[in-house]
Amino acid sequence: MSFDVLPPPYPFGAFHLVIKDAAEEVWRNTQAPDALIGMEFMTVMSVSAQGFYDVRLPTGQVRPLSLNSLVVAESGERKTGVHNLVAEPIYAFDVGRVKKYETEIEEYELQNRIWKSIDAGLRRQLTKLTQEGQPIEELCRQLSDHAANRPIKPRARRIMRQNATERAIMDALEGDGESIAFISDEGEIIIKGGALNQTGTLNKAWDGASMLTLDRSDGVSVVVRNPRVTVSYMVQRQVLKELLDRRGDVMRGSGHWARYLIGCPASTQGTRYTYHLNKDWHHLPKFHERMRELLDEFGRRVDAGVAERTTLEFSDDVHPRWIELANHTETMLQPWGYMHDIKDFASKALEIAARVAALLHVFSKQEGKISVDTLNRAIAIVEWHLHEFKRIFSPTTIPQEHADAQVLEHYLFVNYWCRNFTFAQKNLVLRNGPVRPASRLDAALNCLIAMGRVSIGVGRKRERYINLNGAYFGSLGGAVAY
Repeated sequence: MSFDVLPPPYPFGAFHLVIKDAAEEVWRNTQAPDALIGMEFMTVMSVSAQGFYDVRLPTGQVRPLSLNSLVVAESGERKTGVHNLVAEPIYAFDVGRVKKYETEIEEYELQNRIWKSIDAGLRRQLTKLTQEGQPIEELCRQLSDHAANRPIKPRARRIMRQNATERAIMDALEGDGESIAFISDEGEIIIKGGALNQTGTLNKAWDGASMLTLDRSDGVSVVVRNPRVTVSYMVQRQVLKELLDRRGDVMRGSGHWARYLIGCPASTQGTRYTYHLNKDWHHLPKFHERMRELLDEFGRRVDAGVAERTTLEFSDDVHPRWIELANHTETMLQPWGYMHDIKDFASKALEIAARVAALLHVFSKQEGKISVDTLNRAIAIVEWHLHEFKRIFSPTTIPQEHADAQVLEHYLFVNYWCRNFTFAQKNLVLRNGPVRPASRLDAALNCLIAMGRVSIGVGRKRERYINLNGAYFGSLGGAVAY
Protein backbone atom coordinates (compact mmCIF):
# COMPACT_ATOMS: atom_id res chain seq x y z
CA MET A 1 0.00 0.00 0.00
CA SER A 2 1.42 3.35 -1.04
CA PHE A 3 -0.15 6.61 0.09
CA ASP A 4 3.00 8.62 -0.60
CA VAL A 5 2.39 8.72 -4.36
CA LEU A 6 -0.30 11.13 -5.53
CA PRO A 7 -2.73 10.07 -8.26
CA PRO A 8 -3.24 12.06 -11.47
CA PRO A 9 -6.28 14.39 -11.65
CA TYR A 10 -9.68 12.70 -11.80
CA PRO A 11 -10.95 12.45 -15.41
CA PHE A 12 -13.90 14.87 -15.20
CA GLY A 13 -13.49 15.31 -18.95
CA ALA A 14 -14.79 11.76 -19.47
CA PHE A 15 -18.20 12.71 -18.05
CA HIS A 16 -20.93 13.90 -20.39
CA LEU A 17 -21.76 17.58 -20.11
CA VAL A 18 -24.61 17.47 -17.58
CA ILE A 19 -22.41 15.47 -15.19
CA LYS A 20 -19.13 17.22 -15.96
CA ASP A 21 -20.50 20.73 -15.47
CA ALA A 22 -22.12 19.78 -12.15
CA ALA A 23 -19.00 17.99 -10.86
CA GLU A 24 -16.73 20.89 -11.78
CA GLU A 25 -19.16 23.33 -10.15
CA VAL A 26 -19.00 21.36 -6.90
CA TRP A 27 -15.22 21.29 -7.28
CA ARG A 28 -15.05 25.07 -7.70
CA ASN A 29 -17.39 25.82 -4.83
CA THR A 30 -16.08 23.31 -2.28
CA GLN A 31 -12.43 22.93 -3.39
CA ALA A 32 -12.57 19.36 -2.09
CA PRO A 33 -10.34 16.71 -3.73
CA ASP A 34 -11.39 16.08 -7.31
CA ALA A 35 -11.64 12.28 -7.02
CA LEU A 36 -13.74 12.55 -3.88
CA ILE A 37 -16.23 14.62 -5.87
CA GLY A 38 -16.08 12.47 -8.99
CA MET A 39 -16.65 9.28 -7.03
CA GLU A 40 -19.57 10.84 -5.13
CA PHE A 41 -21.20 11.58 -8.48
CA MET A 42 -20.63 8.00 -9.64
CA THR A 43 -22.22 6.69 -6.45
CA VAL A 44 -25.39 8.78 -6.60
CA MET A 45 -25.78 7.91 -10.28
CA SER A 46 -25.63 4.24 -9.37
CA VAL A 47 -28.17 4.61 -6.58
CA SER A 48 -30.57 6.62 -8.75
CA ALA A 49 -30.53 4.23 -11.70
CA GLN A 50 -29.94 0.74 -10.28
CA GLY A 51 -33.58 0.27 -9.29
CA PHE A 52 -34.95 -0.02 -12.80
CA TYR A 53 -32.03 -0.28 -15.24
CA ASP A 54 -29.72 -3.18 -16.07
CA VAL A 55 -27.11 -3.49 -18.81
CA ARG A 56 -26.44 -6.33 -21.21
CA LEU A 57 -22.72 -6.83 -21.77
CA PRO A 58 -21.49 -7.42 -25.33
CA THR A 59 -20.86 -11.00 -24.18
CA GLY A 60 -24.57 -11.44 -23.44
CA GLN A 61 -24.75 -11.41 -19.63
CA VAL A 62 -27.16 -8.99 -17.97
CA ARG A 63 -25.66 -7.07 -15.06
CA PRO A 64 -26.88 -4.44 -12.55
CA LEU A 65 -25.82 -0.79 -12.69
CA SER A 66 -24.77 -1.02 -9.03
CA LEU A 67 -21.30 0.29 -8.17
CA ASN A 68 -19.18 -0.12 -5.05
CA SER A 69 -16.74 2.63 -4.15
CA LEU A 70 -14.22 3.42 -1.44
CA VAL A 71 -12.71 6.87 -0.95
CA VAL A 72 -9.65 7.19 1.29
CA ALA A 73 -9.47 10.75 2.63
CA GLU A 74 -8.37 12.34 5.86
CA SER A 75 -10.45 14.43 8.24
CA GLY A 76 -11.01 17.94 6.94
CA GLU A 77 -11.27 17.04 3.24
CA ARG A 78 -14.96 18.11 3.23
CA LYS A 79 -16.26 14.57 2.79
CA THR A 80 -19.51 15.31 4.62
CA GLY A 81 -20.11 18.59 2.81
CA VAL A 82 -19.68 17.04 -0.63
CA HIS A 83 -21.78 13.99 0.21
CA ASN A 84 -24.69 16.01 1.61
CA LEU A 85 -24.54 18.39 -1.33
CA VAL A 86 -24.49 15.83 -4.13
CA ALA A 87 -26.72 13.15 -2.56
CA GLU A 88 -29.47 15.54 -1.38
CA PRO A 89 -32.19 14.18 -3.74
CA ILE A 90 -31.72 10.63 -2.40
CA TYR A 91 -32.27 11.76 1.19
CA ALA A 92 -35.28 13.79 0.06
CA PHE A 93 -36.65 10.71 -1.72
CA ASP A 94 -36.25 8.66 1.46
CA VAL A 95 -38.01 11.34 3.52
CA GLY A 96 -40.89 11.30 1.06
CA ARG A 97 -41.14 7.51 1.18
CA VAL A 98 -41.15 7.51 5.00
CA LYS A 99 -43.95 10.09 5.08
CA LYS A 100 -45.89 8.03 2.57
CA TYR A 101 -45.41 4.95 4.74
CA GLU A 102 -46.63 6.78 7.84
CA THR A 103 -49.83 7.74 6.02
CA GLU A 104 -50.29 4.24 4.64
CA ILE A 105 -49.69 2.52 7.99
CA GLU A 106 -52.38 4.66 9.64
CA GLU A 107 -54.86 3.70 6.92
CA TYR A 108 -53.78 0.06 7.15
CA GLU A 109 -54.29 -0.07 10.92
CA LEU A 110 -57.81 1.35 10.53
CA GLN A 111 -58.74 -1.05 7.72
CA ASN A 112 -57.17 -3.97 9.58
CA ARG A 113 -59.26 -3.26 12.69
CA ILE A 114 -62.38 -3.19 10.53
CA TRP A 115 -61.31 -6.42 8.80
CA LYS A 116 -60.72 -8.15 12.13
CA SER A 117 -64.12 -7.07 13.45
CA ILE A 118 -65.89 -8.40 10.36
CA ASP A 119 -63.84 -11.60 10.53
CA ALA A 120 -64.74 -12.11 14.17
CA GLY A 121 -68.44 -11.56 13.36
CA LEU A 122 -68.41 -14.07 10.53
CA ARG A 123 -66.71 -16.65 12.72
CA ARG A 124 -69.32 -16.14 15.45
CA GLN A 125 -72.05 -16.68 12.89
CA LEU A 126 -70.29 -19.84 11.71
CA THR A 127 -70.14 -21.17 15.24
CA LYS A 128 -73.82 -20.43 15.76
CA LEU A 129 -74.91 -22.08 12.50
CA THR A 130 -72.79 -25.10 13.24
CA GLN A 131 -74.30 -25.49 16.70
CA GLU A 132 -77.81 -25.14 15.25
CA GLY A 133 -77.09 -27.60 12.43
CA GLN A 134 -77.84 -24.98 9.77
CA PRO A 135 -76.21 -24.88 6.31
CA ILE A 136 -72.83 -23.11 6.37
CA GLU A 137 -71.77 -23.19 2.70
CA GLU A 138 -72.69 -19.55 1.98
CA LEU A 139 -71.00 -18.34 5.17
CA CYS A 140 -67.84 -20.32 4.36
CA ARG A 141 -67.79 -18.63 0.96
CA GLN A 142 -68.07 -15.24 2.65
CA LEU A 143 -65.23 -16.15 5.01
CA SER A 144 -63.06 -17.22 2.09
CA ASP A 145 -63.76 -14.01 0.19
CA HIS A 146 -63.12 -11.99 3.32
CA ALA A 147 -59.79 -13.74 3.95
CA ALA A 148 -58.69 -12.92 0.40
CA ASN A 149 -59.38 -9.24 1.04
CA ARG A 150 -57.28 -8.97 4.17
CA PRO A 151 -55.42 -5.61 4.15
CA ILE A 152 -51.77 -5.87 3.19
CA LYS A 153 -49.44 -4.20 5.63
CA PRO A 154 -47.42 -1.48 3.85
CA ARG A 155 -43.68 -1.74 3.79
CA ALA A 156 -41.30 0.92 5.03
CA ARG A 157 -39.00 1.45 2.06
CA ARG A 158 -35.92 3.64 2.07
CA ILE A 159 -32.73 3.51 0.05
CA MET A 160 -30.06 4.75 2.44
CA ARG A 161 -28.72 2.22 4.98
CA GLN A 162 -25.73 2.21 7.31
CA ASN A 163 -25.67 -0.19 10.26
CA ALA A 164 -26.69 -3.63 8.98
CA THR A 165 -26.24 -7.27 9.91
CA GLU A 166 -26.91 -10.03 7.39
CA ARG A 167 -30.43 -10.37 8.82
CA ALA A 168 -31.06 -6.64 8.39
CA ILE A 169 -29.68 -6.69 4.83
CA MET A 170 -31.91 -9.59 3.84
CA ASP A 171 -34.97 -8.10 5.53
CA ALA A 172 -34.40 -4.82 3.65
CA LEU A 173 -34.13 -6.67 0.34
CA GLU A 174 -36.94 -9.20 0.93
CA GLY A 175 -39.30 -9.43 -2.00
CA ASP A 176 -38.67 -8.75 -5.67
CA GLY A 177 -36.59 -5.92 -7.12
CA GLU A 178 -35.67 -4.00 -3.96
CA SER A 179 -32.95 -1.35 -4.23
CA ILE A 180 -30.85 -0.11 -1.31
CA ALA A 181 -27.51 1.56 -0.69
CA PHE A 182 -24.97 1.45 2.13
CA ILE A 183 -23.49 4.94 1.97
CA SER A 184 -21.57 6.85 4.58
CA ASP A 185 -19.13 9.74 4.62
CA GLU A 186 -17.85 8.19 7.86
CA GLY A 187 -16.82 4.68 6.85
CA GLU A 188 -16.40 3.44 10.40
CA ILE A 189 -20.21 3.31 10.65
CA ILE A 190 -20.34 0.84 7.74
CA ILE A 191 -17.31 -1.14 8.91
CA LYS A 192 -18.35 -1.47 12.55
CA GLY A 193 -22.02 -1.83 11.67
CA GLY A 194 -21.47 -5.30 10.29
CA ALA A 195 -22.31 -4.82 6.62
CA LEU A 196 -18.75 -5.72 5.53
CA ASN A 197 -18.91 -8.96 7.49
CA GLN A 198 -21.37 -10.16 4.86
CA THR A 199 -19.10 -9.98 1.82
CA GLY A 200 -20.60 -13.14 0.33
CA THR A 201 -24.10 -11.68 0.36
CA LEU A 202 -22.89 -8.31 -0.94
CA ASN A 203 -20.85 -9.99 -3.70
CA LYS A 204 -23.88 -11.95 -4.91
CA ALA A 205 -26.03 -8.84 -4.86
CA TRP A 206 -23.38 -6.92 -6.85
CA ASP A 207 -23.24 -9.76 -9.36
CA GLY A 208 -27.00 -9.54 -9.88
CA ALA A 209 -28.03 -12.84 -8.27
CA SER A 210 -31.62 -13.74 -9.17
CA MET A 211 -32.30 -15.11 -5.69
CA LEU A 212 -30.83 -14.94 -2.19
CA THR A 213 -32.23 -16.80 0.81
CA LEU A 214 -31.77 -16.67 4.56
CA ASP A 215 -33.22 -19.27 6.92
CA ARG A 216 -34.13 -17.71 10.25
CA SER A 217 -33.86 -19.48 13.58
CA ASP A 218 -37.64 -19.23 13.99
CA GLY A 219 -38.15 -21.42 10.92
CA VAL A 220 -39.11 -18.59 8.56
CA SER A 221 -37.10 -18.14 5.36
CA VAL A 222 -36.35 -14.74 3.85
CA VAL A 223 -36.40 -14.85 0.05
CA VAL A 224 -34.80 -12.03 -1.94
CA ARG A 225 -35.28 -11.81 -5.71
CA ASN A 226 -33.29 -9.60 -8.07
CA PRO A 227 -31.87 -7.22 -5.44
CA ARG A 228 -29.77 -4.15 -6.21
CA VAL A 229 -27.21 -2.86 -3.71
CA THR A 230 -24.71 0.01 -3.93
CA VAL A 231 -21.94 0.22 -1.31
CA SER A 232 -19.97 3.44 -0.90
CA TYR A 233 -18.03 4.78 2.02
CA MET A 234 -15.23 7.18 2.85
CA VAL A 235 -12.54 6.28 5.35
CA GLN A 236 -9.40 7.77 6.76
CA ARG A 237 -6.11 6.06 5.97
CA GLN A 238 -5.63 4.67 9.45
CA VAL A 239 -9.14 3.18 9.46
CA LEU A 240 -8.45 1.50 6.13
CA LYS A 241 -5.11 0.15 7.37
CA GLU A 242 -6.82 -1.32 10.44
CA LEU A 243 -9.50 -2.90 8.26
CA LEU A 244 -6.91 -4.39 5.92
CA ASP A 245 -4.87 -5.71 8.83
CA ARG A 246 -7.93 -7.32 10.37
CA ARG A 247 -9.93 -8.55 7.37
CA GLY A 248 -7.95 -7.55 4.29
CA ASP A 249 -7.03 -11.11 3.27
CA VAL A 250 -10.63 -12.26 3.49
CA MET A 251 -12.03 -9.24 1.63
CA ARG A 252 -9.40 -9.44 -1.09
CA GLY A 253 -9.51 -13.24 -1.28
CA SER A 254 -13.31 -13.28 -1.57
CA GLY A 255 -13.15 -10.88 -4.50
CA HIS A 256 -14.99 -8.18 -2.56
CA TRP A 257 -12.38 -5.47 -3.13
CA ALA A 258 -12.24 -6.33 -6.82
CA ARG A 259 -15.80 -5.06 -7.14
CA TYR A 260 -14.84 -1.56 -5.93
CA LEU A 261 -13.84 1.68 -7.56
CA ILE A 262 -11.15 2.83 -5.15
CA GLY A 263 -9.50 6.21 -4.87
CA CYS A 264 -7.15 8.04 -2.53
CA PRO A 265 -7.12 11.60 -3.89
CA ALA A 266 -4.52 14.23 -3.15
CA SER A 267 -5.43 16.60 -0.33
CA THR A 268 -6.45 20.15 -1.18
CA GLN A 269 -5.96 21.44 2.36
CA GLY A 270 -3.71 24.47 2.30
CA THR A 271 -4.82 25.56 -1.17
CA ARG A 272 -8.54 26.22 -0.55
CA TYR A 273 -8.51 30.01 -0.69
CA THR A 274 -11.80 31.92 -0.44
CA TYR A 275 -12.57 34.81 -2.78
CA HIS A 276 -16.38 34.81 -2.77
CA LEU A 277 -18.79 33.92 0.04
CA ASN A 278 -21.83 33.51 -2.22
CA LYS A 279 -21.58 30.41 -4.37
CA ASP A 280 -23.37 30.20 -7.69
CA TRP A 281 -25.16 26.96 -8.49
CA HIS A 282 -26.23 26.68 -12.12
CA HIS A 283 -25.29 23.14 -13.08
CA LEU A 284 -25.77 21.00 -9.97
CA PRO A 285 -29.56 21.70 -9.91
CA LYS A 286 -29.81 20.26 -13.46
CA PHE A 287 -28.01 17.11 -12.36
CA HIS A 288 -30.26 16.88 -9.30
CA GLU A 289 -33.29 17.21 -11.56
CA ARG A 290 -32.17 14.14 -13.48
CA MET A 291 -31.63 12.25 -10.23
CA ARG A 292 -35.15 13.12 -9.09
CA GLU A 293 -36.63 11.97 -12.40
CA LEU A 294 -35.02 8.56 -12.01
CA LEU A 295 -35.86 8.19 -8.31
CA ASP A 296 -39.47 9.25 -8.85
CA GLU A 297 -39.86 6.75 -11.69
CA PHE A 298 -38.44 4.03 -9.44
CA GLY A 299 -40.92 5.02 -6.74
CA ARG A 300 -43.82 4.82 -9.20
CA ARG A 301 -42.73 1.37 -10.32
CA VAL A 302 -42.46 0.16 -6.73
CA ASP A 303 -45.94 1.48 -5.94
CA ALA A 304 -47.33 -0.24 -9.03
CA GLY A 305 -45.66 -3.51 -8.12
CA VAL A 306 -43.52 -3.54 -11.27
CA ALA A 307 -40.27 -5.38 -10.57
CA GLU A 308 -39.03 -5.81 -14.14
CA ARG A 309 -36.14 -3.54 -15.15
CA THR A 310 -35.24 -1.96 -18.46
CA THR A 311 -32.15 -3.58 -20.01
CA LEU A 312 -29.75 -1.27 -21.85
CA GLU A 313 -27.78 -2.67 -24.79
CA PHE A 314 -24.53 -1.74 -26.52
CA SER A 315 -24.46 -0.81 -30.20
CA ASP A 316 -23.00 -3.36 -32.60
CA ASP A 317 -19.93 -1.25 -33.30
CA VAL A 318 -18.95 -1.58 -29.64
CA HIS A 319 -18.12 -5.27 -30.14
CA PRO A 320 -14.74 -4.80 -31.91
CA ARG A 321 -13.72 -2.29 -29.24
CA TRP A 322 -14.78 -4.71 -26.49
CA ILE A 323 -12.71 -7.52 -28.04
CA GLU A 324 -9.72 -5.18 -28.30
CA LEU A 325 -10.03 -4.22 -24.63
CA ALA A 326 -10.52 -7.81 -23.47
CA ASN A 327 -7.41 -8.99 -25.33
CA HIS A 328 -5.34 -6.07 -24.06
CA THR A 329 -6.41 -6.86 -20.50
CA GLU A 330 -5.47 -10.52 -20.99
CA THR A 331 -2.01 -9.53 -22.19
CA MET A 332 -1.52 -7.35 -19.12
CA LEU A 333 -2.16 -10.37 -16.86
CA GLN A 334 1.04 -12.09 -17.95
CA PRO A 335 3.91 -12.24 -15.41
CA TRP A 336 5.52 -9.12 -16.83
CA GLY A 337 2.21 -7.32 -17.38
CA TYR A 338 0.96 -4.25 -15.54
CA MET A 339 -2.07 -6.05 -14.10
CA HIS A 340 -0.31 -9.23 -13.04
CA ASP A 341 -0.50 -8.37 -9.34
CA ILE A 342 -4.08 -7.05 -9.51
CA LYS A 343 -5.71 -9.86 -11.47
CA ASP A 344 -8.78 -9.71 -9.24
CA PHE A 345 -9.65 -6.15 -10.23
CA ALA A 346 -8.59 -6.73 -13.84
CA SER A 347 -11.13 -9.56 -14.08
CA LYS A 348 -13.95 -7.15 -13.18
CA ALA A 349 -12.67 -3.98 -14.88
CA LEU A 350 -14.48 -4.40 -18.20
CA GLU A 351 -17.76 -5.28 -16.51
CA ILE A 352 -17.44 -2.23 -14.26
CA ALA A 353 -16.73 -0.12 -17.35
CA ALA A 354 -19.93 -1.43 -18.92
CA ARG A 355 -21.89 -0.38 -15.82
CA VAL A 356 -20.29 3.07 -15.85
CA ALA A 357 -21.04 3.44 -19.56
CA ALA A 358 -24.69 2.59 -18.92
CA LEU A 359 -24.88 5.19 -16.15
CA LEU A 360 -23.34 7.84 -18.40
CA HIS A 361 -25.85 6.87 -21.10
CA VAL A 362 -28.82 7.18 -18.71
CA PHE A 363 -27.80 10.47 -17.11
CA SER A 364 -27.01 12.17 -20.40
CA LYS A 365 -30.46 11.06 -21.68
CA GLN A 366 -29.09 9.38 -24.75
CA GLU A 367 -31.52 7.38 -26.83
CA GLY A 368 -31.02 3.99 -28.41
CA LYS A 369 -28.05 1.78 -27.62
CA ILE A 370 -24.87 2.66 -25.73
CA SER A 371 -22.24 4.05 -28.11
CA VAL A 372 -18.52 3.42 -28.52
CA ASP A 373 -17.85 7.00 -27.41
CA THR A 374 -19.70 6.41 -24.14
CA LEU A 375 -17.82 3.16 -23.56
CA ASN A 376 -14.50 4.92 -24.14
CA ARG A 377 -15.47 7.57 -21.61
CA ALA A 378 -16.24 4.84 -19.09
CA ILE A 379 -12.91 3.15 -19.82
CA ALA A 380 -11.07 6.40 -19.04
CA ILE A 381 -12.80 6.58 -15.65
CA VAL A 382 -12.22 2.93 -14.76
CA GLU A 383 -8.59 3.15 -15.90
CA TRP A 384 -8.00 5.91 -13.34
CA HIS A 385 -9.38 3.59 -10.66
CA LEU A 386 -7.33 0.67 -11.94
CA HIS A 387 -4.14 2.63 -11.30
CA GLU A 388 -5.45 3.53 -7.83
CA PHE A 389 -6.24 -0.11 -7.06
CA LYS A 390 -2.69 -1.04 -8.04
CA ARG A 391 -1.23 1.82 -6.01
CA ILE A 392 -3.12 0.86 -2.86
CA PHE A 393 -3.12 -2.93 -3.07
CA SER A 394 -0.10 -3.91 -5.14
CA PRO A 395 2.99 -5.05 -3.23
CA THR A 396 5.15 -3.82 -6.09
CA THR A 397 7.19 -0.70 -5.38
CA ILE A 398 6.61 2.10 -7.89
CA PRO A 399 9.86 3.54 -9.32
CA GLN A 400 10.74 6.92 -7.83
CA GLU A 401 10.61 8.76 -11.14
CA HIS A 402 7.11 7.43 -11.84
CA ALA A 403 5.94 8.44 -8.38
CA ASP A 404 7.46 11.89 -8.83
CA ALA A 405 5.86 12.18 -12.28
CA GLN A 406 2.40 11.59 -10.79
CA VAL A 407 2.98 14.18 -8.08
CA LEU A 408 4.36 16.67 -10.60
CA GLU A 409 1.48 16.16 -13.01
CA HIS A 410 -1.04 16.86 -10.26
CA TYR A 411 0.88 19.98 -9.22
CA LEU A 412 0.95 21.31 -12.80
CA PHE A 413 -2.74 20.59 -13.27
CA VAL A 414 -3.93 22.29 -10.08
CA ASN A 415 -1.51 25.22 -9.97
CA TYR A 416 -1.22 26.02 -13.68
CA TRP A 417 -3.80 24.42 -15.95
CA CYS A 418 -6.70 25.08 -13.59
CA ARG A 419 -5.60 28.71 -13.41
CA ASN A 420 -5.60 29.05 -17.19
CA PHE A 421 -1.81 28.71 -17.67
CA THR A 422 -0.62 26.39 -20.42
CA PHE A 423 3.05 26.52 -19.40
CA ALA A 424 5.20 26.80 -16.29
CA GLN A 425 8.72 28.16 -15.84
CA LYS A 426 10.86 25.19 -14.86
CA ASN A 427 12.90 27.08 -12.26
CA LEU A 428 9.71 28.18 -10.49
CA VAL A 429 8.41 24.63 -10.48
CA LEU A 430 11.71 23.46 -8.99
CA ARG A 431 11.63 26.22 -6.37
CA ASN A 432 7.93 25.99 -5.41
CA GLY A 433 6.87 22.57 -6.60
CA PRO A 434 6.77 19.16 -4.88
CA VAL A 435 9.77 17.50 -6.59
CA ARG A 436 13.39 18.26 -5.63
CA PRO A 437 16.34 18.22 -6.31
CA ALA A 438 16.77 19.10 -9.99
CA SER A 439 17.84 15.57 -10.91
CA ARG A 440 14.56 14.11 -9.62
CA LEU A 441 12.57 16.86 -11.34
CA ASP A 442 14.34 16.09 -14.64
CA ALA A 443 13.62 12.35 -14.28
CA ALA A 444 9.95 13.07 -13.54
CA LEU A 445 9.72 15.43 -16.51
CA ASN A 446 11.24 12.77 -18.76
CA CYS A 447 8.45 10.40 -17.72
CA LEU A 448 5.76 12.98 -18.52
CA ILE A 449 7.46 13.81 -21.82
CA ALA A 450 7.54 10.11 -22.74
CA MET A 451 3.79 9.89 -22.07
CA GLY A 452 3.15 12.96 -24.21
CA ARG A 453 1.76 15.04 -21.36
CA VAL A 454 4.31 17.86 -21.36
CA SER A 455 7.15 19.17 -23.51
CA ILE A 456 10.11 21.45 -22.78
CA GLY A 457 10.49 24.83 -24.46
CA VAL A 458 13.36 27.31 -24.36
CA GLY A 459 12.88 31.08 -24.02
CA ARG A 460 14.91 33.93 -25.46
CA LYS A 461 17.17 34.02 -22.42
CA ARG A 462 17.68 30.27 -22.51
CA GLU A 463 15.19 29.83 -19.65
CA ARG A 464 13.27 26.57 -19.83
CA TYR A 465 9.49 26.22 -19.79
CA ILE A 466 7.28 23.20 -19.20
CA ASN A 467 4.54 23.26 -21.85
CA LEU A 468 1.33 21.46 -20.89
CA ASN A 469 -0.28 19.28 -23.55
CA GLY A 470 -3.71 20.84 -23.93
CA ALA A 471 -5.24 17.70 -25.45
CA TYR A 472 -4.32 15.69 -22.35
CA PHE A 473 -4.89 18.23 -19.57
CA GLY A 474 -8.07 19.44 -21.23
CA SER A 475 -9.48 15.92 -21.10
CA LEU A 476 -9.13 16.00 -17.30
CA GLY A 477 -11.54 18.90 -16.89
CA GLY A 478 -12.01 22.56 -17.63
CA ALA A 479 -9.97 25.36 -16.13
CA VAL A 480 -11.10 26.33 -12.67
CA ALA A 481 -11.20 29.89 -11.42
CA TYR A 482 -10.90 29.76 -7.66
